[in-house]
Amino acid sequence: MDIQNPVPITNIGDPYVLNYKGVYYLYATSMSDGYYCWKSNNLSDWSAPWVCYKATERSFGNSCFWAPEVYEFGGKFYMYYTAQWKIYEEEQLRIGVAVSDTPEGPFQDVLDSAPMFDLGYGVLDAHILKDGKSNYLYYSRAGANHYVNGAKQADIYAVELGDDYISIKGEPKCIAQPEQEWERRQPEKKQFWNEGPFVVKHDGKYHLMYSANCFESIYYGIGAAVSDHPMEPFEKYENNPILCANEQISGPGHNSVVQDQDGNLYCVYHAHTDYQAGGGDRQVYITPMHFENGRIVVKHPQV
Repeated sequence: MDIQNPVPITNIGDPYVLNYKGVYYLYATSMSDGYYCWKSNNLSDWSAPWVCYKATERSFGNSCFWAPEVYEFGGKFYMYYTAQWKIYEEEQLRIGVAVSDTPEGPFQDVLDSAPMFDLGYGVLDAHILKDGKSNYLYYSRAGANHYVNGAKQADIYAVELGDDYISIKGEPKCIAQPEQEWERRQPEKKQFWNEGPFVVKHDGKYHLMYSANCFESIYYGIGAAVSDHPMEPFEKYENNPILCANEQISGPGHNSVVQDQDGNLYCVYHAHTDYQAGGGDRQVYITPMHFENGRIVVKHPQV
């Protein structure tokens, strides 16, 4: 599939693509009070955006609507998203769930003014792995109120998804922390992130893709780790990051993965619209990925 990069979708973050019956739906951080959706038949030509979710009085959140992902369960489509819990004045992010009869929406919150769960700390960047009869939820523990050795730190956790798809069961386990040298490129900021988890199963092993460093920085990039079990600690690749800035792309990160009708895998991610400015103005890139010697390989796109 010949995809022209960057994809003409700008002023977004955290893109996620759902392939449903050969049609691709892209959701992203894109509105102050909800999310836009775009549609494509080929991953290159995209429709104009429409509002697929908009916060209401029923919503638990009132700002920071980030990182939506959509999954089909039993003929319904569930959107897992991040938002600021409106009962707090200080930053307290949680994960919400909204449902729709179609991937186009409109999505409506399942719970009345409540997040999916509350563990007493901030969480963001929900991702779901369907693994046979079991489903797993991955998220990042927010770094805003989590300090390790005097620095704010965001770690990645895994927990089993409830049978109702809107709850969790069991205790979450920490599976990844910012410990590699490339993940700590800006020590002066005293904040180190592992966020944006996405898990791909290949040859019986679970490969976690994640992002590290600040999204506003050129150093934002994608790393990977592998495990024999979806909830056991993941061993990070020695060659991380698997995708980082080059002379054309600044701050590539918070990726998802989509498979086309022929079984080919594509890495979907954002990078800065302005190479020099960086910051929160980002656009979509979609590039092929594959496994080589048991490891994920993602190449920079031709732009």
